[in-house]
Amino acid sequence: FILDYFFYRSHCKVLYQEQAEKLLRLDQDIELDPVTSARIIPYPPANRIFLSQPSSIVFMDCACRIERGLKGKEPVDVCIAVGEPIAGFWLEHGAERLNARRISAEEALEIVRRERERGSIPTAWFKDAAGNRFFGICNCSPAGCDALESAQIARMLQVEDPPSIALASGYGARADRSRCKGCGTCVEVCPFQAISLDGDDKAVIIYDLCMGCGLCVDRCKQEALSLVRDERKGVPFDVEELSPHAGV
Repeated sequence: FILDYFFYRSHCKVLYQEQAEKLLRLDQDIELDPVTSARIIPYPPANRIFLSQPSSIVFMDCACRIERGLKGKEPVDVCIAVGEPIAGFWLEHGAERLNARRISAEEALEIVRRERERGSIPTAWFKDAAGNRFFGICNCSPAGCDALESAQIARMLQVEDPPSIALASGYGARADRSRCKGCGTCVEVCPFQAISLDGDDKAVIIYDLCMGCGLCVDRCKQEALSLVRDERKGVPFDVEELSPHAGV
């Protein structure tokens, strides 16, 4: 019951910025076969990857940030519905309460870039009430997202395959000790507490906590950090890589 109610019905996949931008640049319908979809999102039944009219995009305020009292302290206009019929539903039912409005793909890309500069993590969301499918991208704030918080708690339990509303990106961070200067920027920006400095002031990745968001890579001026594909972190949600499995 707990898995069904809290994890299977609504969950997200962590994206790094380029993956989110590829989704927002789609200009044709795409549908992945059920087997491939289930490998990317291993939570039934809400794991269908089907985008109809992906250029139909609606922008809306984030209910999580509002509920946590962050309105006025940081931007709340960070949620992006991609494709129909979800975009139209948001526009019809969220215009008054959550300021839903239509935007272009280029405007959506600018929102992702703006939020990335602020330290937000783009996530792809799936929900049973959305037809058991992908429905949009939220730019999640570490201080204002229930899913990211649940991921932090789950990975700190130190159990095998801990349940979490948020799934890793399919990548893991790697540190190059020869380049690391021990500035600690990566430690400060990581929303999952997945990086520490060792006794030599070199960055160390805490494998079980890393979600592969790439924020540390973006911020490292020494280029000492990189994202590496890791099968143990799941299958990435990358529409270019997945195109051979898609019906267009």
